[in-house]
Amino acid sequence: MRQFIGFIIFTANYNNKMGILDFFKKKSSGQENSSIPVQQYEAPNVEVAEPEIDEVIEEVVDIVPEVSLPPVEEKKVNEQFEKIKIYNDYIVHSIAFQLRGEYSPVSAFENENGEIEGFVYTVTEDTYAFSPEQAVTKMEEKFETELQEGKIKSYMVLYHSQFDGNGNDHSPATQPGEFKAISLSYHFKDEEKGQTGLPYIFENENITYKGFSEFSHEENNEIMNTQLIDGKNYFPHAEGIKAPETTNEAGIIVRKSNVHNLANIWGGIFGHENFQTKDYSGYMNPLTVHDPSGENKSKAEFEDVRFKTIFTEEFNTILPEVKTDYTLDFETRSVREWENALDLHAIVAGPARNTFGVWFFATDYAENKNTYLTQPHLKVNLSGIVFILDVHTNTELPDGTKMSEDFTTYAPSQDLPNYACFDFIAELVDFKETELLEDGSAKGYILKLKLITNEENEDFFTIDAFVNKGNMRFETLTKGMKVTGALQLQGKIAE
Repeated sequence: MRQFIGFIIFTANYNNKMGILDFFKKKSSGQENSSIPVQQYEAPNVEVAEPEIDEVIEEVVDIVPEVSLPPVEEKKVNEQFEKIKIYNDYIVHSIAFQLRGEYSPVSAFENENGEIEGFVYTVTEDTYAFSPEQAVTKMEEKFETELQEGKIKSYMVLYHSQFDGNGNDHSPATQPGEFKAISLSYHFKDEEKGQTGLPYIFENENITYKGFSEFSHEENNEIMNTQLIDGKNYFPHAEGIKAPETTNEAGIIVRKSNVHNLANIWGGIFGHENFQTKDYSGYMNPLTVHDPSGENKSKAEFEDVRFKTIFTEEFNTILPEVKTDYTLDFETRSVREWENALDLHAIVAGPARNTFGVWFFATDYAENKNTYLTQPHLKVNLSGIVFILDVHTNTELPDGTKMSEDFTTYAPSQDLPNYACFDFIAELVDFKETELLEDGSAKGYILKLKLITNEENEDFFTIDAFVNKGNMRFETLTKGMKVTGALQLQGKIAE
């Protein structure tokens, strides 16, 4: 028999109200060129000869000796497949999740009644999530304990791994190029733990699943032909992921985050569109290499902004720092450290001038971390990077109240609330043009923005902020005009 080792190739958007078979039966307008062959066999061509007349048959029967036929060999049972097939729904779910771009580990367990139920970790705030390694480890630890206590009969954890079918490396995939399979880690009561994997490859915009090598074509087909039930909640059990939080001896709340990055900050410096379309690595990468001669300093020091490099044994990073002399009395109430930056970046929050609350990205946290965590009362230099700038023309508040001519305000950003970002309406007290990079190609302004109007103190909360011209929605600045937009506050301990 000629056999075809089939692949499942598809590009589709997953809808949790649709069974996986709907991907094989239906095509959207964007799938006209997608091929979806399931593992198949081509039926053999068999020719059956017609018998001769009865007399001939009798003669043949007379001369043919009796032959005993060998017993029919019973089909061997694949014990591994028989065990894990109770989790077919969740294998199919993992494929469906991948189709819509979700790669988080999931799991399921067999309860005492033999029912299969799903379990996932859910993100409860946008600042903290488990890494794949953490999620897999925590799930396995949770279910191993329940298995030993007799609360469940078996479990399976499904995650994306580096398994390529040629080895036994089921390590979770975390970097581009490592994603090679959906791995299954399972354990049944009174048996050894086991692992297997469904390797896949990316081809243009398609994903090709190669099938489980330990299973026959029929067994692979049985998995892939599993039909999900519309409307069924396959993951009734969930546990929210909470960011670690402690209060230290100085009374400062220390929270952790592990999803923050500097992309928006650099978008503010170079212009969001430029940062997405131009490659600045040739200019920036040399700045991350320690230079005893000091030649790189001139490439990172500009009139109004400096590019500050932080050197560590584990990694080097660059921060833009807007220069300012503006100083405020500040009390540290909380610090959100970036775990994914080795706790060397942080957002610091608390009241300023014993009056209004601010939080800022601390550009000096790497060198002054101990001071921030132990000395609540500080003098800090505050400045800003403007992400969006527009002319303010609306003179009414949402409730219909008329604004006064000197009205200014700032409020936590709805889009980036945990990056020390604020939406604002400010008076433009002053401005000047400035340039960054050796060739002056990053052009912008230093703006003096009044964020709080105080009759007794003109500089009650008036900061210096950089805006790239590409992030402005208008061209002409005028002293005294009202502007609105979004900015990130940054700060450091004043010298």
